[in-house]
Amino acid sequence: MSTNDVVIDLEKHEVFSSAIAGLPKVAELIATFPFEDRQRALEAAKQSYLETALGLGYEEATALRWAEAVMFRLQFTQAPVAA
Repeated sequence: MSTNDVVIDLEKHEVFSSAIAGLPKVAELIATFPFEDRQRALEAAKQSYLETALGLGYEEATALRWAEAVMFRLQFTQAPVAA
């Protein structure tokens, strides 16, 4: 593995970590949608994560798994409750 490969792997890891860290905000935003529009919002989020993974150079199948992993985490992320 070259130094360049390590830098690329770290970049991918940082993007994935940022995506996970941002899930509470995404969940909060999706919670503001009317119930009937939430599925479409979730699909849009998944598409966005898929495009991010493809932009990082993942092949289609790997990018899809990456996006699905983020969406799996999103399912278990609840929007903060307003006080």
